[in-house]
Amino acid sequence: MRVSFPLLASLCAASLAMAQLPTFEPPRGWKTTEGAAFQASVLTFDGTNVVFRMANGTRAQAPVTKLSAEDQQFLVEWQKRQPINTTLPNEIGVETSAVKAEVVSEDPAAEKFVYRTQHFEFESQGKFNQVLLRDVARNFEATYELLKALPWFIEPKPEEGDRFHAKLLKDKESYFAAGGMRNSGGMYNSRQKVFLVPFESIGVKLVGKAYAKDENFETHTMVHELTHQMMHVSLNYLPQWVVEGTAEYTGTLPLHTGQFRVSAAKNGLREYIAFLKTRVNGVPEPFPLEQLFPITNEQWNSILESDPRMSHRLYFTSFLLVYYFMQLDGKGDGQLFARYFREVSEMRKSVEDYEKAMEAFKKQPGVNVKPDGSFTYRSDMVLPKRPPVLESAQARADFQKKTLEILLNGRSEADLMKQIRTGYTHLGIRL
Repeated sequence: MRVSFPLLASLCAASLAMAQLPTFEPPRGWKTTEGAAFQASVLTFDGTNVVFRMANGTRAQAPVTKLSAEDQQFLVEWQKRQPINTTLPNEIGVETSAVKAEVVSEDPAAEKFVYRTQHFEFESQGKFNQVLLRDVARNFEATYELLKALPWFIEPKPEEGDRFHAKLLKDKESYFAAGGMRNSGGMYNSRQKVFLVPFESIGVKLVGKAYAKDENFETHTMVHELTHQMMHVSLNYLPQWVVEGTAEYTGTLPLHTGQFRVSAAKNGLREYIAFLKTRVNGVPEPFPLEQLFPITNEQWNSILESDPRMSHRLYFTSFLLVYYFMQLDGKGDGQLFARYFREVSEMRKSVEDYEKAMEAFKKQPGVNVKPDGSFTYRSDMVLPKRPPVLESAQARADFQKKTLEILLNGRSEADLMKQIRTGYTHLGIRL
């Protein structure tokens, strides 16, 4: 039976989302859901429609749903093999004129000053002068744009309400009272879904009746914790070294007047190394990878609170890994890291789909939801299938171990560390 698909007016009409030039595949046999067979090569596939090069050299398009189940699965695997577009512009951020910082309320007696931008609402214990308010608002919004643009498949969105929330505290005691951890300069509280930071961690001082930037004003802590906040929905599926390493990576990218100079990541790396040499008693010895990879959030926080020197090694090694996977591994285009995050994103979306299905299930006739949130349902009803990663802490650990294999790419931890040392040596950095 002859197969006929509508020809494309041009190849550009069906580009592959998030892809560069696809890997060449030889022609293979295909079947439609009606049993029609044909020979063709895949040109592009965006998850919905596939574009073929037919045997006679013409191009044709078809919805993936019109193909056999076997061919649909082939396309899923084909798509995973394709290069991901990891090319970024030289700068990512916001223009000052586009950032509107609104004063929501000011209560000096209660030490509560609330400000709002497009994506954030932050509460301060002190009044900000206009320059400080502009810079904080601009840096918050620039970080939001950065996380959207990086090839980490992040879709920044608040867990609750329309905006992300932050609290800026006047001193360390206020910071600790609000839930800040000892030996930390800032933190993202995932339970309260709020970013906490004391003024001294970002370089703020009182000038007259308002707070202003001082000579130590810096953005690293701010960007680091905001990165955690932007990645909130993925945190449960990421090992702690990725959580902290990505935040260190974004925090070291040069940031000026609301623009991250992503093309100058190497400058940020060198400044980071220089900081360690002068402020933290030298560059730490990298933490053994076979011990770093399985560290949990609880173990990490325990080390942070009890052994600051060891925590420096953890943060440093996590940053080294992320920088290496983003800038030095393979062709230096971050392909493995992007594929890793794509896998995490797919898992995250499966969990979100499950949660939506459960919400719909509970609204059906025959389901009785109790005040404590538990529920009963008729024996003939079938619950939505629960993603394996939600079954237990061990299931999450197994998922993290499985996705780690994407980054190892057949290498042992020892082999990877040798390559990391070699990569940094080429930059003049000896580990």
